[in-house]
Amino acid sequence: MERLTTMEFFLNKIDKHLANQRSLDQNMNDLKRKLKELNGLKEDLKSRMSTELRSGKKLKREVQIWLEDVERINGEIQSLDGRIGKSSAITRGFRAEDVLKMLKEMEEHIQKGKFHEVLVVDNPQWIGQVLSVTALSGEAAQAYIEEIWLYLMDDEVQKIGVCGMGGVGKTSIMKLIDNQILKETWNFSSVIWITVSKETSTAKLQKDTASKIGVTFSGDEDELTKAGMLFETLSRKIRLLMILDDLWDRIFLDKVGIPEPSAGSKIVLTTRSFDVCRQVGLL
Repeated sequence: MERLTTMEFFLNKIDKHLANQRSLDQNMNDLKRKLKELNGLKEDLKSRMSTELRSGKKLKREVQIWLEDVERINGEIQSLDGRIGKSSAITRGFRAEDVLKMLKEMEEHIQKGKFHEVLVVDNPQWIGQVLSVTALSGEAAQAYIEEIWLYLMDDEVQKIGVCGMGGVGKTSIMKLIDNQILKETWNFSSVIWITVSKETSTAKLQKDTASKIGVTFSGDEDELTKAGMLFETLSRKIRLLMILDDLWDRIFLDKVGIPEPSAGSKIVLTTRSFDVCRQVGLL
């Protein structure tokens, strides 16, 4: 039986290690090419999303998971590349198995990302969210609630402004009304509550509105495109009640993507500024 000497065994180990290093370099090049292909597929998918989501649908869960995995894979490859770069000439070869494993996962994920069917599904209709609120006492508060309620039930009234100093109970009154309306959904098909606050922007309002109506932005759209996506979805809603709470400054509804109310729809805003009510056309 042939036996290897200690020196021959050691030389074979070196040859195998050098082969692993050469294989590692080649596989890393393949890995980076596959990563470029994967990210290209992601960009193509985002272009499809921008078109299909305009119809007011929502992304399939499998598409969302795939996109999340792409971000994870990008991070893992960046980390692996960093570890290999810091390895010594002796230890680099031991990373070959990690690269092969990542290369296999990458190829599988590329195949999964070739979605041949539509990327979206119907979004369940949003009725509204019950809000936590403390009951109000006193005749004045009840009188305000009754007055606002009458305006809400009047089809000829499309915009309602609730103006007053901070702390007088505007938000609490509207929360009570919101909860009451949700018990009587025959009058409004959807109720959307957006808290605006002092530190707001068109971009934030668009993001908050989108989350309430199931519109998903890919992240590449500008404000004009986002406004169009929101406008298209909101325009299809009949008898929509949108409540914009704690508005500090004038907003331009068309820039956000909020259509002028019609067909039984209404917009209610609460603000401490009578000037804001005037500018939005409520006084």
